[in-house]
Amino acid sequence: MCDTMVVTPEASATGTLLFAKNSDRERNEAHHVLSLPAALHGPRATLACTRVEIEQVRETRAVLLAKPYWIWGAEMGANDAGVVIGNEALFTRAAAGPDALLGMDLLRLALERAETAREAVAWITGLLERYGQGGLAAVHRDLRYDNGFIVADPSEAWVVETAGRQWVTRRVQGFAAISNAVSITADFDAASPDAFREPRQRGWLKPSDPDDFALAWTDAEPTARGNGPGRCRRSLEMLARCREPIRAEDLLTILRDHGDDPKWRPDDLSRPSTVCMHAALDDWRPSQTTGAMLSVVDPVRSSHFLTGTAAPCLSPFRPAWIDALPSGFSPLPTAQADSRSLFWRHERLHRRALDRLPELLADIEDERDRGDALRIATALSLRDAPRAERQEAGEQMFAAAEAQVQGWMQRLEALPRKREPDPQWPAAWAEHSRRCALRD
Repeated sequence: MCDTMVVTPEASATGTLLFAKNSDRERNEAHHVLSLPAALHGPRATLACTRVEIEQVRETRAVLLAKPYWIWGAEMGANDAGVVIGNEALFTRAAAGPDALLGMDLLRLALERAETAREAVAWITGLLERYGQGGLAAVHRDLRYDNGFIVADPSEAWVVETAGRQWVTRRVQGFAAISNAVSITADFDAASPDAFREPRQRGWLKPSDPDDFALAWTDAEPTARGNGPGRCRRSLEMLARCREPIRAEDLLTILRDHGDDPKWRPDDLSRPSTVCMHAALDDWRPSQTTGAMLSVVDPVRSSHFLTGTAAPCLSPFRPAWIDALPSGFSPLPTAQADSRSLFWRHERLHRRALDRLPELLADIEDERDRGDALRIATALSLRDAPRAERQEAGEQMFAAAEAQVQGWMQRLEALPRKREPDPQWPAAWAEHSRRCALRD
C-alpha cells in the first residue's frame, strides 16, 4: 500500500515540480536508499530483475532509488535527467500470470532509460506489453498486484495505470494523488489498443458504459480492504486545502497525516489505514510506511529528501542529490536488525514509541517541522553548488537530523503511558520484532 502525489510547476510555491511518496510495505521490509552511477553495457547484455531476466540497453542513467531491501526495482526514485517516479499497487480483474516484471522493476527500468517523463511513460507501457507484470511482491504473504505510477520531470507529470498488459495514461493539471485504487475513469489521454476489449466481452462494462478504466478493471473487495480510495481522497482534500501556491512542506504534512480525529492512535483496531500508515495485525492493516520521499524537481538540479526509515511522522527528511548522497544512508539494511543501518537504528525509537506515539508527536512535531524546513531551504540554496560543497552540507544536515532523533528517544522515556493497548496489537509487533531479531 502506498500514496503518491505531484504538484506541477504552475501550482508550486517554488515554481518547480514537487513530488512526494510514502512507501508502505510489511513492517520488517527494511528500506534501502542508494545512488547508482550511469553505466555502459555490452551489446548482448541481459539484466536480472526481481523475478525475470530481460534484455539490457546499451547505456543506463545515474539514479537515486528508495526500495525494499530484497527487490531489484524501487518504490520511488529519480534520475540525472530530472525524471521522478512513484508506483502504487492496484488490485484489478486481470488474470494473474507467470512471474514477470514487478511494478518496482518497471519503475527502475524507466528511470535508468528515460530522459523525460514522456519517455519514461513509453518505457513503462512498452516493457509492460512486451514482458507483462506479475509475481510475488511480498516477503511473508502471497501478495500479487498490478500497478499505477506518477511519472514526472521538471515540466510535466503523468498518471499511468495498468491491468495486466493493458494501460491508460492521463496528464496532470495542477496537482494529483494516487493510492491503491484505479483512479483513471473515462478521462484518459491515451490507452493500450485492447484496454477495453476484455471488459466488454466479460460484461464488466455494459454496452451503454463509456470506456472507463476504473469501472472496467477495479477488483472492488481488495481495493476497499486496503482503503486506497479513502487515502486518495484524503490526499486530494489536503492538497486542495493548501494555501496557494503549494509548498514542499505542505507535502510533508500530507505524508505524515493521520486524519482529523484528535483521538487517533496507531493501536485503534477499528480504524482503516491512514496516509502515514501504521501496521496493526497481520490480517488487518498489515502494512506500515517503511520509507518516504519528497523531491523538488528543478531543471538545473533536483533536490531530494528521504526518511530512509519507517514512520514519516517520527522521522526527519534527510537531503540527498543523485551525485551527493550522505554517507549516513549506508550501510544498506537487510532482513535482520542491525544498529549500523539507519532503518534499523530508527526502528528502536519507532517500536518503543508506538504505545505513546500521539503524546510524543505532540511534543516533537514543531521541532521536527522546523528542522525539515531548514534542510529544504538549505538544500535548495545549494542547487548551483559544486558536488563537494553539496556533499559536505548533506553530511552536516544528516548529522543534525540524527541528533534530533537521539533527543526524541530521550524525551520518549520521560513520557508516561496513558492507556494499555489492545493486547493483540503489541503481540503482533512483538512477533515481527522476534523475526528480525530486534531487541531493545
